[in-house]
Amino acid sequence: MTSRLAYSRMLDALEAQVGLVRYALAGDGLGTGADVTAPVASCPGWSVHDLVVHLGAVNWWGAATVREATPDTRTGGRGAVMESAPPVTEGAAALADWYSGLTAEMMTTFTDTAPDALVWTFSGPGRADFWPRRQLHETLVHRWDVENALHGATATTPVPEDVAVDTVDEFCTVMRPHMAAHVPPLAVTIRLRGVPHAPEGPAAVGLAAGAEPVGASALGALEWELPGTDGAGPDSTGAVEVAGPPETLALLLWGRVGADAAGLEIIGDRNGLDAALEAGLST
Repeated sequence: MTSRLAYSRMLDALEAQVGLVRYALAGDGLGTGADVTAPVASCPGWSVHDLVVHLGAVNWWGAATVREATPDTRTGGRGAVMESAPPVTEGAAALADWYSGLTAEMMTTFTDTAPDALVWTFSGPGRADFWPRRQLHETLVHRWDVENALHGATATTPVPEDVAVDTVDEFCTVMRPHMAAHVPPLAVTIRLRGVPHAPEGPAAVGLAAGAEPVGASALGALEWELPGTDGAGPDSTGAVEVAGPPETLALLLWGRVGADAAGLEIIGDRNGLDAALEAGLST
């Protein structure tokens, strides 16, 4: 599926999310780095150190897949990259340096590669721009995890609206179908409707320098559907609509917030939605 973001915008947004991860690791900016032993509630059993090591290896993997340009072969090597990370005892600065090196290489790879170059993707041979899109949304969600673990949900950085819309779109059109064999089927059809904010006030962090805030008309249709099974089709009463800000919808789909999150409006089978969320929409 094609991203709703222009390639240059995608790269700018990815670079911004990577920078926010590094900034979070910097701590108070006065020489006291973040507590990398802090638990990550949204990734049970992981610390901030564990999460950043995972993210760094995944960022490396996406770029390595593009560099190797072998459309029929999945790229290996993530385990070795994870083993190259500094131990937790070396603290946040060492972890940030390690992550910065991997992501600098990633950004160079994506910048220097034609978006339509042929590479391996989750659905087989496909375009190289699959990977910066995947890394953008992977990094965005885990950046939220890191900030939430260190400072709480109210201190997480707002996501630019166009990026959040594409996060929802990628989940519904790429990732949910890819994960379908590994997650419970939906007994209720979930319809999603994005309700963008008015383009006024300070621009969200990550908006390219000099760019205008993105209005609703520029975002395209903000409606998606995750089809249910066992007759939960368009005409079934086993359906629920969830409307709200694109960022909140994205966090809901990835299991970072619940259906009671501020700004969400739910119409229809709330019990079915709650059951689907409890079972997990993603792996």
